Amino acid sequence: MQKMQQLIHFTLALFMVSGCSATKQVQNIVSPPAADSVCCTRYQEVYWTPLNASDNIKLKIDSSSPVRNFSSGRSYFGAFQFSPRSGTVNLTLKSLVFNDQIFMPTLVFLDANYHPQKTFQIDPHQLRFSDVFEPDRLEQSYQINAEQTPYLIIFTQPNQVGQTITIPHPAKRRAIEDGAPLPIVADIPVTTGYQGSLTMTVETESIRQHALQQSPPTSGNRAMVNTPTSPKSNIKNNRWQHTAPPQAESTHYYRSAIEHAVSEHDIAKALALLDEAKALRIPDIQQTFIHAINMMQSEKCRK
Repeated sequence: MQKMQQLIHFTLALFMVSGCSATKQVQNIVSPPAADSVCCTRYQEVYWTPLNASDNIKLKIDSSSPVRNFSSGRSYFGAFQFSPRSGTVNLTLKSLVFNDQIFMPTLVFLDANYHPQKTFQIDPHQLRFSDVFEPDRLEQSYQINAEQTPYLIIFTQPNQVGQTITIPHPAKRRAIEDGAPLPIVADIPVTTGYQGSLTMTVETESIRQHALQQSPPTSGNRAMVNTPTSPKSNIKNNRWQHTAPPQAESTHYYRSAIEHAVSEHDIAKALALLDEAKALRIPDIQQTFIHAINMMQSEKCRK
């Protein structure tokens, strides 16, 4: 009994802390960057943000980012230079859904003379659903030879803007996993835009094997890049809350699912459901969990 009370108190303390994090609103802009905001015509004029051999970068593409006329059209962009120590690099890029908007990145890798060598467009099927620390997102990994292509440009193509990606509602996904009846909830439409939030993880798998031969880059406008200062602050910043009001059916689903999980003594599942419901802002869900725990304890005492 005492251990169960300690578990409840610890769980409630965690959720009170997580509930304090606020979701910052961003403007959903579908119009392209202005023509007079173009910063450079040559890649040599771009400021290339240097990356470490192992790095974790947060990139915000917005109206303060530099603008360039690409062959596909005008776009905001971010520009990066891999570490001169890196040979083979594993690059993981995530484009995060926020306020029902997402950025569809195109990646161009350039050689030491700033000539494009490889172009990748993120696969819209590489969708990863929300968890405790991250929202819904597109996520894809690339293995790159940083000796041959030490420069990276990230932008979006205008013909990719204004499209809709449909994300299944979290309550529906949970019901499918549990084999439960599907709740009557609307899926979430997400629109692709010129702006967005991305994270990029760089892992050097092998070091450079040949002498470095390249001309120093010239400075231009700098892309907005924020590097997390510590794992603790990174986890805190990555916690998220769904911004839309909860649907009635999803409220009923999570309350029933938590009560059922507790009645089956599956506390781990109940806590996972509670975490999801908190992120979706289901009202009074914490009280539902506490009531279910109390009912379970009462039944044990009667036995």
